[in-house]
Amino acid sequence: MKKVTFALFFCFGLLTSAYSQTKQESIRELFQLMRQDSAVLKSFDSLAPMFIHKRNQPMDAEAKAKSQETINMLRQMTKMIIDMVTEDKVKLYDKNYSREEINKLIEFYKSPVGQKYVNTTPGITNEIMTKVLKEYLPELQKKANSNEE
Repeated sequence: MKKVTFALFFCFGLLTSAYSQTKQESIRELFQLMRQDSAVLKSFDSLAPMFIHKRNQPMDAEAKAKSQETINMLRQMTKMIIDMVTEDKVKLYDKNYSREEINKLIEFYKSPVGQKYVNTTPGITNEIMTKVLKEYLPELQKKANSNEE
């Protein structure tokens, strides 16, 4: 009887492990369809120069080279962070979404409207961030500076 019980638990463990692994593979497929990594990098590429370059100030060749070197280093760091966070995201999606929900998300991101969402979201995000950085942030800084005086 003990052997049968052990065998049942062992088989159940294998099935659960296989199910979980398959679900995690589906989550990785979802991430590829969502193109989150490339969206983050595209946002970085469009926003990084705004952080590095001083507005309306000319830069000599040495300053431009240094600026580009900083941008390249920050981009590499961003890639490393994305890689480190991906496994954490897989676990969080596994914990918070059922297999059926993951499959429905995959269906959505494979659909024409899902692909449109993936393709347009980075541009929308960039437009919003550009507006925040160019319009709202300077205004908030002015208010903060006037409150300090």
